[in-house]
Amino acid sequence: MSVAFRALGMYDKGVRNTLSVKVNERTLEFPDLPKAFDGYRILLLTDLHLDGLPELTDVLIERVKDIDFDLCLFGGDIRMEVYGPMAPSIRLLKKLVKQINAADGIYGVLGNHDCIELLPDLEESGVTMLVNDAVSIERDGHRIWLAGVDDPHFYRCADLDQTHDTVPTDAFSILLAHSPELYKKAPGYGARLYLCGHTHGGQICLPGIGPVFTHSSAPRYTAAGEWQYQGMTGYTSTGAGASGIPLRFNCPGEIPLITLSRSSEHNP
Repeated sequence: MSVAFRALGMYDKGVRNTLSVKVNERTLEFPDLPKAFDGYRILLLTDLHLDGLPELTDVLIERVKDIDFDLCLFGGDIRMEVYGPMAPSIRLLKKLVKQINAADGIYGVLGNHDCIELLPDLEESGVTMLVNDAVSIERDGHRIWLAGVDDPHFYRCADLDQTHDTVPTDAFSILLAHSPELYKKAPGYGARLYLCGHTHGGQICLPGIGPVFTHSSAPRYTAAGEWQYQGMTGYTSTGAGASGIPLRFNCPGEIPLITLSRSSEHNP
């Protein structure tokens, strides 16, 4: 594909498109959101593939360094390759994490480009990794839960039972997964918000048609942006980087900045 786009004279434009990643602010409403978390802001960084286009790291830093938010989540796929040296992507990740200031911490999950051997380096970079695990976040005596699963796409190591073992059944919980492919099962575990990436929104889309490929077994409506399933809200990021080739067409990369809002439908 690289050869084809170079022959068409479109390669450089595709790279520029990839480097034009923007912060995408969204507000999601939930009637059962604890009062203390009304206005809570979550920054989602996923599908960075940092070693594929090294100059992207400085672009991401410029985008996020002055933003105020409460929690930062990494949705997997830190590196471009699925094998070989890990040091280049880890070095760039450390550079990025140093510019992130999240009051409630930085958490992440593994993607299909992230082998289990990456865990120590990811933790050392400042990202607390959730591998079929959950943590609670407390504000003024109220709690929400963040549950993170191992890669459900390629490695298929996601274990929702283990992940939610400590999560109270009546808790407001957020599920962080690399891909949307757990969309059918997640509501049964009480997930109110499902955050993911992996699809890149197609990365290369045809005008009026959409993505050529989503690389996901989930329905195409879950491939990008906000979606709903059985009372659960999902948001699939188009990703901050590019996979395979460092090009994007008709599918801008994004850094979602999601504000949780307590909807007026809730009865006090």
